[in-house]
Amino acid sequence: MSAVLTSQETRPPLLQADGVSIQFGGLKALTDFHLAIRQGDLLGLIGPNGAGKSTAFNVLTGVYQPTRGEVRVAGQRVNGRKPHQINHLGLARTFQNIRLFRALTALDNVKVACRAQGALHPHELGAGTKLRNAITNYRDWWRALLLTPHFQEEERELTRQAEHLLEVMGLSHRRDEEARNLPYGEQRRLEIARALGTKPRVLLLDEPAAGMNTREKADLMVLIRKLRDDFQLGVLVIEHDMKLVMGICEQITVLDHGETIARGAPAQVRSDRKVIEAYLGDSYLESHGGAA
Repeated sequence: MSAVLTSQETRPPLLQADGVSIQFGGLKALTDFHLAIRQGDLLGLIGPNGAGKSTAFNVLTGVYQPTRGEVRVAGQRVNGRKPHQINHLGLARTFQNIRLFRALTALDNVKVACRAQGALHPHELGAGTKLRNAITNYRDWWRALLLTPHFQEEERELTRQAEHLLEVMGLSHRRDEEARNLPYGEQRRLEIARALGTKPRVLLLDEPAAGMNTREKADLMVLIRKLRDDFQLGVLVIEHDMKLVMGICEQITVLDHGETIARGAPAQVRSDRKVIEAYLGDSYLESHGGAA
């Protein structure tokens, strides 16, 4: 019987890494890494501490430049581009260590992202675009200073967008509170709201359940699926909570010392002997239905 590709499998990847490697001095942090994320995908990236997970995120988002291989976002090669330039192509992320504007309100944290999404980025075109960008920034500065009707209308629209994202993340009641005063789990949600403010097509979540209690983690599982569906995203999750990863991810890649040791559906990955030895341990397997 011939294999039939689904419509999703035939779509071009929104984010693709081909043979990506990076090393720092003599240390190989990531070796021959491959990844493809399409709209609707919900993928996981797991492995022990130091396996290369955060390094992979940093390469994909432009924090690090790969030593070898290629990263493409929306079909464009992004090796060497800056994180904000890659974000403008539709790739957003959260961080293992929360990075909010702590003295700003929850609303203003999200508004900053919504405003940044609409900003012009002159990296792709020539001097003419840079000049137009400078003129636009100058004009916008005067609009803000004089509180022109155009500026006030833009502010209302940004506020509307930010309030909607706070509502989606269950944070409407925190609208006017400073980010630093929010409980840890809600700070995690606010960071996701801010990432969504840039209108991404692919969302990378770095340990989104860290610091959350059992109930918050259960709610987060439902929320991630909902975000994937409602915003028509591709999602990649790094997470140490195996219940969460195995419960929501359709495909999982496992790293160990920078190398991919397994890739597949959750049931396949959790019974893989290499994964058990490197990461899960036999106790995990026994508690989830027997040995491989």
